[in-house]
Amino acid sequence: MTVEKPEEAMTFGELLEVIGEQQRKIDALELAFSSLAFCLDEKANKLMIHNLTLESQNENRDPAMKKYLARIAAALEKNSGTAVE
Repeated sequence: MTVEKPEEAMTFGELLEVIGEQQRKIDALELAFSSLAFCLDEKANKLMIHNLTLESQNENRDPAMKKYLARIAAALEKNSGTAVE
């Protein structure tokens, strides 16, 4: 499947390649986002971690998203060395 011919079917191998590429992009974004803990001051870090923690408990989010948000909040908390109260 290509942009030029979207009606063409994608092979299983092509699909796995696309999935792998998307996973690498997500991993890079997660790493970059987690690195924010080194760039922000303590107050900004605490606010961001607190917000992510609240979002991880938001009942409007699906369980997988809640898990990922909690994981990012925990990684940020670990990297920043601050505990959110």
